[in-house]
Amino acid sequence: MQSRYSAEDAERTVDRYAGTNLTGIESPAARRDLALRVYTSRLLGQEPELVLHGGGNTSVKTRAREFTGAELDCLAVKGSGWDLGAIEPVGFPICRLAPLLELCRLETLSDHDMVKALKSQMLDPTSPTPSVEALLHAYLPAKFVDHTHADAVLALVDQPDAEAQVRRVWGDGALFVPYIMPGFVLLRSVAGLLGGTLPKGPIVLEKHGIFTWGDSAQESYERMIEAITRAEESLAERGAALAPLAVAPPAPARRRAQRLLAPVLRGALMRGFGGKACVVTWQDSSPTLELASHPEARALTGRGPLTPDHVIRTKQRPLFFEGADASDAEGVRARFEALLAEYRADYQDYFERGVARRADPVTRLDPMPRVILVPELGALCVGSTSKAAAIVSDVYRHTARVILAATRLGRYQPVSEADLFDVEYWSLEQAKLEQGKTTGNCAGRVVLVTGAARGIGLATARCFLQKGAHVLLTDRDPAALTESTRALTHRFGGSVVRALAADVTDPSQVAASFDHALDAFGGVDIVISNAGNAPSGLLHEAAGDAALRASLEVNLLGHQNVARAAAEVFVRQATGGVLLFNASKSAFNQGPEFGPYAVPKAALVALMKQYAVDLAPYRVRTGAVNADRVRTDLFGDGVLEARARARGVSPDAYFQQNLLQRETSADDVAEAFAWLALAEATTGAVIPVDGGNPAAFPR
Repeated sequence: MQSRYSAEDAERTVDRYAGTNLTGIESPAARRDLALRVYTSRLLGQEPELVLHGGGNTSVKTRAREFTGAELDCLAVKGSGWDLGAIEPVGFPICRLAPLLELCRLETLSDHDMVKALKSQMLDPTSPTPSVEALLHAYLPAKFVDHTHADAVLALVDQPDAEAQVRRVWGDGALFVPYIMPGFVLLRSVAGLLGGTLPKGPIVLEKHGIFTWGDSAQESYERMIEAITRAEESLAERGAALAPLAVAPPAPARRRAQRLLAPVLRGALMRGFGGKACVVTWQDSSPTLELASHPEARALTGRGPLTPDHVIRTKQRPLFFEGADASDAEGVRARFEALLAEYRADYQDYFERGVARRADPVTRLDPMPRVILVPELGALCVGSTSKAAAIVSDVYRHTARVILAATRLGRYQPVSEADLFDVEYWSLEQAKLEQGKTTGNCAGRVVLVTGAARGIGLATARCFLQKGAHVLLTDRDPAALTESTRALTHRFGGSVVRALAADVTDPSQVAASFDHALDAFGGVDIVISNAGNAPSGLLHEAAGDAALRASLEVNLLGHQNVARAAAEVFVRQATGGVLLFNASKSAFNQGPEFGPYAVPKAALVALMKQYAVDLAPYRVRTGAVNADRVRTDLFGDGVLEARARARGVSPDAYFQQNLLQRETSADDVAEAFAWLALAEATTGAVIPVDGGNPAAFPR
């Protein structure tokens, strides 16, 4: 591993944060300390081979000022929940150092009291909670301290002879710490072994990770890089080099099988856990594919995660699913549901064994597997959101490469079941899962919206995102789609927004959009078939006849293309589904010279009703929204003026010509789609959103 420290970049970071306003951090020296701490922390955090998703922690000891004006020694330590790769100065709560050192001298301290004590010593009580390793950082007599869970280190310390491995790589200058729970008990263990003097080499924690330190941020960081490099070189010399993390080539056959299996397995997971929505994504890096197909895969992966804190992401073991025939949905579903039942029963046994060893009561966590290993296909990673699934994917990608390297080196042997259970049911670890949870009555649901680049489609996509859904937007206008998606991503985050240019009149493009949803989220729950246009003309004239035929392709058959592709996913998923159409009040109340638009829309309502009947056995609900006079691009190119002229009113008056005398907005239509999507006892319904038009009342 190469050092990425740059003196120029470090100074730029110092300049960037020169004016940072943090409680107590006033002097140029303290600001410099914190800026350099941020800089090298990011260098560590941006190396996935060192830390993953909130893992690892760093600190710096500096001077800060109390509100009273008194200056004192303080510890700036990574706050819980912050990711080192993107940490900011505010991610380092500033704590009074002397009281922390007093805490380090205690013989015992409960987790609850430790957290309270740490919070009580923060200069700014609104800062994030200090890392669970804050006291160890305070105790180590060095200005800068770094801690990582490097892959290369874990391959060495997840061995039966971990101490011998440490001595071989780093010599007698390293301090080896036998496995013990993180937090206060780890501090006391290290304190007992150190005797107040830092070793010449790193501190290496069995089954856990590594600490380095220095008088400067650069020294501590480069000592970490040097220590990791030694580990990597030692593995390579003994034929146990860590495999590259490159994604395996996307073999078409593998991708097809993944797309067929994902909705079946996702559906089974949702049914098996009370209908709780989840997102699944395939992870098929080369190491994962190799591990999934390894002859001893079940035994190797069943031993547990690389480091105990990964258990909250991956559970204690994956579910192993071999012999899956992607073309046989029913057979796959039956076999997987049986395996899922076994997994739940095994987890219950694991929980009961863990509880029997404890004096304090704990509530069982959900027993849903987070990793499903499938030979030849990789790992299907499960999360309540796409971000959670992505974290599982990243963690297991590294898990696979370390297990393989550790097996080539000797025997992969992580922590015991008892130790793993203690971390999984450790309140300080479980608190991490509460951070960033998605809320809303569509949380975890996957929504596909066509014609979503603007107007009603864009408003509908935004509405479902506000309700916690994951949304795939499609539109035939790539430029407008890109612009709209960028705005939604900025607001809601890239993990829940996807987009793909697609024309609904082309079945292959529609199929590609559903494939894109399967790749990103593993399934689809709600489809809003919205794309359309608004041609006009007289049907008895040649131009009107031509317009009708073209309109049928867009405003009827385009919806059929979407509905058919949606039904295929819904049937494989077997969790029901929602299929909604943007029809029009013109389906019931035609306007003059608007036949090319009204006739397909009337047929679209019939299409919706037919799907309500045909898909009811699969618990798929359908519905249509009949909107009228919504300001969208459909009224461009003179359509608005023509419709207003046909009604004998001005363009502005045209939009308020209804019973309520109010203009209907795209957001009004979006809320109607959302209501239909959540109306569990409603199917085949038509909802008018037009301000009130008696001639268009459904009947």
